[in-house]
Amino acid sequence: MNWILGAVKLPLSTLLGLGALGASIIIAWSYANWRTAVKVAFVAVLVEGAIRKWLLPSGEELVYFLKDVFLIGAYVKFYFAPDPELRALRLRVPGTIIFLLCALVSFSALNPNIGSPLLAAYGLKIYFMYVPLTFMMPYLFRTQQEMLRQLTWYVLLAIPICLLGFLQYSSDRFSVINTFASGMSETGATGFGVGDRARVTGTFSYLTGHTTFVIVFFALTVALLALRETRWKWLLIFVLIPMLAGNALMGGSRATVVSMSFVTVGFTLVSMSGRLGTSRNFVMILAFGSVLAIGGAVYFFTDALAHWESRAHTAGDSMHSRTIDHPLAALKAAMEEGGVFGFGIGTEHPATVAIRNKLGILPPKARPPFLDNELGEVLAELGIMGFLSWYALRLVLLWLTWQSYRSSPAGIVRVLCLAVILIAGPFLLMSVVYNHTASFFVFALSGFGLIPLLEPTIQRRVVPRPGAAPRVALPGSTSAPAIPRHRGRRM
Repeated sequence: MNWILGAVKLPLSTLLGLGALGASIIIAWSYANWRTAVKVAFVAVLVEGAIRKWLLPSGEELVYFLKDVFLIGAYVKFYFAPDPELRALRLRVPGTIIFLLCALVSFSALNPNIGSPLLAAYGLKIYFMYVPLTFMMPYLFRTQQEMLRQLTWYVLLAIPICLLGFLQYSSDRFSVINTFASGMSETGATGFGVGDRARVTGTFSYLTGHTTFVIVFFALTVALLALRETRWKWLLIFVLIPMLAGNALMGGSRATVVSMSFVTVGFTLVSMSGRLGTSRNFVMILAFGSVLAIGGAVYFFTDALAHWESRAHTAGDSMHSRTIDHPLAALKAAMEEGGVFGFGIGTEHPATVAIRNKLGILPPKARPPFLDNELGEVLAELGIMGFLSWYALRLVLLWLTWQSYRSSPAGIVRVLCLAVILIAGPFLLMSVVYNHTASFFVFALSGFGLIPLLEPTIQRRVVPRPGAAPRVALPGSTSAPAIPRHRGRRM
């Protein structure tokens, strides 16, 4: 493994030149193949941490932007030069409200305390890089069958990542495979507080990325189990769910276990109260999977369970303090320190400190306080108006997903809408702005909640033939559905 770490030790200027050349090629390719580029970005978000830690440690700052480079060309193509099949459909969303909320958040980039246009632009990137992805996702798949098939294969990518987590947990904390844990205090952020075990990160750079991965892939796995058409169900039930449960314990995060329980309870209650997916035995499957996951955790991951419980008992806080007391204290401190207008967008982000040091940019005139809670950090950066606008944007997307869930028939779209709600809801209190993995998934998956809001750009009046079956076009197809409308009505 040492030869991998030392494979690339080039000067920064050389890496920047190579990075610029590679980025130009990728952007040109992603412009011509925007759908494939978005799907590649979904894979890149899973592996970029491994590349940063083991393959290109000297160029980890450039690798951090890997998935973003794939998206830039796709964004340009989708929003500025869309194909006719895209222009034939539109999203029925409150675009004006969404634009105004984004503008109010962006106003914080003009805060003179930032002291650098480059860092102001980077602050905008932190908040908004994946927001455009939300409105592209409804067009990504041409048929529901394609969406189901590719989502199934994507979820199965969790198996090798979980296997790596098992290997990390069984390895020494100072092993090269636990690069992120190396050199850290036993009671630090990467330890359990007792013993010599490292909290696993999988293919991700940080613990928060692995935590997000487990929550998101568990929710997607449960969603796929609700569909009769899903293939490889035995693999999802007997292999993937227990592996995700084991990785949740080995990651040491209480939020992961609580969020997985929240997803399980949410799907169970909804499936018992009404029709959710197309699988008739979903409740039994979910109950069996839960028993298997718990039994597997107790039998196969006894040591991980003991370390997880030890950390939970010695953490010195409770669920109430983490979800209510701590955020309220952080909001109060942010208001007192940052005032009405805050310190400026991005000033709380750790990467801005590294950028200032690398480029010799002076520190901000007023340094933001360390709050260790995203609600307070966002308020300290954006001020009152920006803070309210940012979370209003998140709530608008969540509300649109809820409306889509209510209006969708039983099937993959309804199931995915519920999964998005059960993921995005808890992440209102968890890190998204300062967790680029969560930011990618929260905004990207929110796009699934907009699929029912697709409609033809031009709605034509048709007179159906007696006995003819209604025509239904799937999202992203080139043929828009013919929707009857009343005589004389103009669209």
